[in-house]
Amino acid sequence: MNKNMTKAEILDLVGKTAREAQIRDDVCSRSTLLGLKAYFDWIPDELIRASMSLCGGAGASSGSCGTYTCGLLAVGLKYNVPLEDELKNPELQEINASKFQEFRDRYLAAMGTTLCPEFQKKIFGRTYIFTDPKDCEEYWKVEDHAEKCAAVVEKATRVIAEMLLEDEEVKEG
Repeated sequence: MNKNMTKAEILDLVGKTAREAQIRDDVCSRSTLLGLKAYFDWIPDELIRASMSLCGGAGASSGSCGTYTCGLLAVGLKYNVPLEDELKNPELQEINASKFQEFRDRYLAAMGTTLCPEFQKKIFGRTYIFTDPKDCEEYWKVEDHAEKCAAVVEKATRVIAEMLLEDEEVKEG
């Protein structure tokens, strides 16, 4: 983590890293966390490894986009209180809920949806249901699907990073 970077440089770094990972790997969830880890060194490698299971709309189930679910994980890592603290003081759970709801609202405002099929409709003109083998086969035939999804991954990663940066001292610019 380079503390001398401006906010704009940080957002460019995480966005570019996420975009490149998406084009290379075609895994939206993991690409998002790889992008975030380029600046936020507290993102654990184990979480990045586990995030593979969230691609394709949460486990290839055409549900919530991997960028959204991994954004929730990053927000939770940064802001959620430890479970033992929450068990001692259940009111602390409200802190957790307020942060994920704030993230949800920011994500929706910037991205328009949290759902993988809705992004597909915007980008490809149709949805692909990943539990349907025929739809999967058709999706993999779309030559530039990784590049088109990379634009979503880049934008979403920047949205996540903006929230994560808010309480840090970062130079504007």
